[in-house]
Formats: sequence, C-alpha cells, structure tokens
Amino acid sequence: MSEPLTQQRLNDAAGVSAIEVLIVLAMVCVIAGFACVRLIQEQRATSRKSTAVEFATLLQKARLDSMRRNAKDINQMAQVKVFNRSMYSVAIDADGDGYLDIPLVTSLEEQGVEINGPFPKTFIFDWLGQTVDSQNHRSTPPIVTVGNGSGASAVKFTETGDIVVVPATKPDAAR
Repeated sequence: MSEPLTQQRLNDAAGVSAIEVLIVLAMVCVIAGFACVRLIQEQRATSRKSTAVEFATLLQKARLDSMRRNAKDINQMAQVKVFNRSMYSVAIDADGDGYLDIPLVTSLEEQGVEINGPFPKTFIFDWLGQTVDSQNHRSTPPIVTVGNGSGASAVKFTETGDIVVVPATKPDAAR
C-alpha cells in the first residue's frame, strides 16, 4: 500500500541541515569582520589626515600672522612648537592687539596620532613668512610626519613658503 500523499511530501521535502546554517553563519561573520577592520582603518586614516591638515593650517596661520603684523623682533614672531610626539603649541596674535597671545597648547592623545621626532621642533616665522631659527637666521623647516597605525602624512613647506600635506614616503616614519 502506498503512503498517504501528505506523508510522501514530507519525506521528499529537502531541508537545511544545522551544519549548512553554521557554515553560512560563519561566512557572514568572516565578511562582517573584514568590513569592521576596514572601517576602523578608514577611521584611523581620516583622523591622521585631518590632524595633519589641522597642523598645517596652524602653521600657515602663524606664518600669515607674522606677515600681517610685519614681525621683525624674534619675540614677536608667530611660532609653532612641537614638544613631543603628542603635544604642540601655537603662539599668534589672535586678538589683533599687535602682541603674541599666550600659546595655545594642543594634545594629540585623543586622536591616536603622533608627530615624528626629534624634539623639540620650533617653527618661527618672520615678517616675510620665512622660517627662521632662534637667532633670526633663515632656516629650512623640517618635514613633520603625523602617523598612526594606518600610515603617515607629511606636512611640508614648499619653495614658496606654503604649507602642504602629502602622503609620507615611509608609513612608519612617526614611530
């Protein structure tokens, strides 16, 4: 005698085994893991680039401040000092009274980025927008590298004195 029609359909129906579900779940977890790692790397790269751009902008602001005020006395020239891997200060005349304000100190610890050494580094700008040393002699400013686990960005001075951010040639330059 033949089985009832409903029983036959149940026997013929193909189901999904627990192993197949686990395999699909494992594949989804691996793909999600790669996506999370990539997202974190992109977030670090964005943080590094924005910190480098912010630093370059502050250097440019200091340069323009010395030019605007026609600063010829070393004590009145705008400057940026890098103390260590995670701290720097900027001294400009932000209130427009003709004198340098108390330096604004910035910490990079929360951004998770570092500036390369040696330290300290001081960038002093004369009335022409050129970098000078502490004796008011023209100097060639060093390249500043801002880096983290995702790579490095270099802050450079061009021949015309402008400040630009470019990818660093060595990703481990800030370590």
